[in-house]
Amino acid sequence: MKMYADERRENIYTYIKSHKRATVKQLSNYLSVTEATVRSDLRRLESENKLIRTHGGAKVNENMGSKLNFSYRLTQRHDEKHHISQNAINKIQPQQCIMIDASSTTYELAKLLAETTMELTIITNGLENAVLLKENPHLTVLIVGGFVSQDSNAITGNIDSQILEMYHIDYFFLSANGLTLQNGLTDFSLPEVQLKKQMVQESDKVIALIDHSKFDVSSTLSFAKLNDIDEVITNKKPNSKWLSDVPFKITIAE
Repeated sequence: MKMYADERRENIYTYIKSHKRATVKQLSNYLSVTEATVRSDLRRLESENKLIRTHGGAKVNENMGSKLNFSYRLTQRHDEKHHISQNAINKIQPQQCIMIDASSTTYELAKLLAETTMELTIITNGLENAVLLKENPHLTVLIVGGFVSQDSNAITGNIDSQILEMYHIDYFFLSANGLTLQNGLTDFSLPEVQLKKQMVQESDKVIALIDHSKFDVSSTLSFAKLNDIDEVITNKKPNSKWLSDVPFKITIAE
């Protein structure tokens, strides 16, 4: 399946963030493209301050990565995230308790929830989500976690996370850096992954909001196995192995 340039560069950036550095040859083999293509992509990513080129490869730009992370992700695949979130909000009924994580995809869902007239209880570890949702008088908003993360929208840790055990959570809407058949949902941040694991375990239904570029991408840390997931909402039909080998429902957001 042909990969567009922006998808390829996003995969390169994700790979280097996960491994801290990579050679041109490693990236060429990983993406099945020529080394010349990889070098071109690395030049582009360096111009966007996302990484630093080295002799024979590239490494993470430690100075810029944290500052750009969440704000940059908000601009990526915005239309896809919006369509996925529109599908997700249609599942919610008045008086339910739902939970949303701190991802850029669920921030699109939070923007829709900020306009709802349904009476809902919303639990989140997303700082921006809470700031946005607290303005809606129909919503009761609870925030979990402990520490404000410098490089994302997330509040992480176990402080007061026992609040999750007190509520009947109908849906947990979340996203991830990647989804594979081997590792399930994966991400980078250890504190956030630890909290997400608990959020998954305390929820009746777990619904992953995953755009098509995140299938078959694995990050460092797993926080939900395939059996933990009830549904994946995405924007494009994945390849055939995902349609026959998984225990959850896959919904294509039109």
